[in-house]
Amino acid sequence: MTTSLAGSRTPVPSTPTVRWRRATWRDPRLAGGLALVGCAVALGAWAVDAASDTQQIYVLARDVAPGTDLTAEGVLTLVASHPGSGSYVKEGDLPQEAVATRSMVAGELLPTAGVGRASDVSLRSVVLTVAGGLPATTGTGDTVELWRLPTVQENSRVPSAAQEASADQTQGSTPVKAQSVASGLVVVTVKESGSSLIGAATTTVEVLVPPESLEQVLTAVGSGAPLVLVPTGQGT
Repeated sequence: MTTSLAGSRTPVPSTPTVRWRRATWRDPRLAGGLALVGCAVALGAWAVDAASDTQQIYVLARDVAPGTDLTAEGVLTLVASHPGSGSYVKEGDLPQEAVATRSMVAGELLPTAGVGRASDVSLRSVVLTVAGGLPATTGTGDTVELWRLPTVQENSRVPSAAQEASADQTQGSTPVKAQSVASGLVVVTVKESGSSLIGAATTTVEVLVPPESLEQVLTAVGSGAPLVLVPTGQGT
């Protein structure tokens, strides 16, 4: 007996229907994404506002010594700074006859405590011709000591026979030593180098001298003895 297969069919499995759920405001993923976008926008706006909220502050364009005219050309420049820099001089707040009351270095923001009038600076300007030179790192605003060297005549004195025979007359047998004249001098400018009458190298330096040391400095200058400046550091 023959069985017909024409009427038999193999059932085909049905495909499940996929239903997409529309995102709603209550979806935590959507809410989180929107929160991140909002934070990024707020942060960007804050950064723009902070960058634009600046003020101009004076900054030293070169080293200065006490008494330097701060209104002179090339002494100061301006730099953008954020608010809260109340200890420094802002653009437009510099007095017309402002001078530095202490030594300051190039690149330093101009502090209000470092600005005054010429009458506030008691140092006196003296030009010295010193033996030899100064270290290359010594410049405007540095503090130095002034020393007096013995002259050739002072160290060439030979005691007489009578002095050698006398026990209580020993002056002249001991070499004359260098003498400290004054300290706390401030370099204004190292002007030029040259040579003395005997061919020794010399340097001309303008220094600021405290009033209490002015007499000693001028006496040393008038003695004709060689003078030497010894750097002690940056002035304050």
